[in-house]
Amino acid sequence: MISHITKIRLRFKITNYLRRAAFINVTTRKEMNVNREEVFRHFKNEIYDALKHRMLFALEAHFQNHKHALAKAFRSSLEQILVKVKLMQQEGNKQALGYISYSMLRTELANGRATYLVEAMDKTWFMDLHTCRDTYNADWAFRYLDEWETELSKHAKKYGGRIGLDDIQRMKLHVAVHVHQYIIALARFSITEEWLDEIQYAHEMQLEDVFEVRIGEYLDHSEVVYKRDVRVKDSIVIKDWLEEKKPYEYIHEVFRRIDGSQGNYEGIRLQYADLNESSFINSVFTKGNLIGSRWNKACLIEADFSGCLIQEARFEKANLREASFRDAVAVPGIYQSERWERPGFQPVSFAGADLTGAQFQGAYLQDADFTGAILQGADFIGAAIEGACFKGAVLDGTRFSLGVHPVARDITSFG
Repeated sequence: MISHITKIRLRFKITNYLRRAAFINVTTRKEMNVNREEVFRHFKNEIYDALKHRMLFALEAHFQNHKHALAKAFRSSLEQILVKVKLMQQEGNKQALGYISYSMLRTELANGRATYLVEAMDKTWFMDLHTCRDTYNADWAFRYLDEWETELSKHAKKYGGRIGLDDIQRMKLHVAVHVHQYIIALARFSITEEWLDEIQYAHEMQLEDVFEVRIGEYLDHSEVVYKRDVRVKDSIVIKDWLEEKKPYEYIHEVFRRIDGSQGNYEGIRLQYADLNESSFINSVFTKGNLIGSRWNKACLIEADFSGCLIQEARFEKANLREASFRDAVAVPGIYQSERWERPGFQPVSFAGADLTGAQFQGAYLQDADFTGAILQGADFIGAAIEGACFKGAVLDGTRFSLGVHPVARDITSFG
């Protein structure tokens, strides 16, 4: 029979053994975690990043080379759900349309399907009880992600099983966000006001005064790619608001037919805003971010856009007499050729605009569209205009230069 003292000694030995075992176990786990972190760091730096950028640049080339055909297919998908909306409205089962959303489905991606859920909703958005749904096949973009996943898996095998299939799947879903940006870029390129007006007229659809097309993840963050707002706005109120130059509130907003003349909007952020048919005579927009903004048929006499970012901006048929675009930046495509950061920009368009006496000294205008523009007395000395189109433009007295424009300027500092 074991004595009481013997039991105490035995319990003490077991306790010490368990403590030592626990210490060894914790130390081993820490070492394993350190080793795993080192393996992942090496894999990311040597394999993951290089293959990711190579894949995204290949997708960029495909998008730019086939964007018109892709846009046609995207518009077909949009028209398809609009036809469904029309039928529901005729049957009294759908109110005026307020939103159309395209949602990336991560569960579908995980199963190898690049399916977006397309939903048409009234002004209550996701509270709309009368569902109207369709799908959009984005395989044209996500097949690059699938190929990248396959190649990544081959390289992962070289790491002795320390990088598993679950790890590769997480990497795939993380990079899917970058591929998703091309669906957003395609939607922005595809949807024009003229096309939507034609579709609405043909199908006699009812739209809310404020109508948006949005693209995002299912029941998560989404981004406006097209917005129409036909409400009447007070120009004085809007001008005062714009002159406050709030950092994010004007992006994708609609300011068409607003008179904001004589305004000081220096440094304003108007990305993808709609200013068609507006009037901003003798107004200052210097160093503003106007990427993707639309100024078609606007009156912009003597407006100052010096130093602005104007990639993808459209000034078609605008009155820009004596306007200044000195040092403005409209570099198309991807600015940094070594690393992918976002889909490449589309060129700026001044097609049909009156640019008599306009100043473009020192501007970056590669591939810009000046088709049919009036450029009498305009000054392009020092401007980078490689690839720009001047077909049918009036060039009487227009000044050009063969001088080399400096390229050291960092356009990413505009925010």
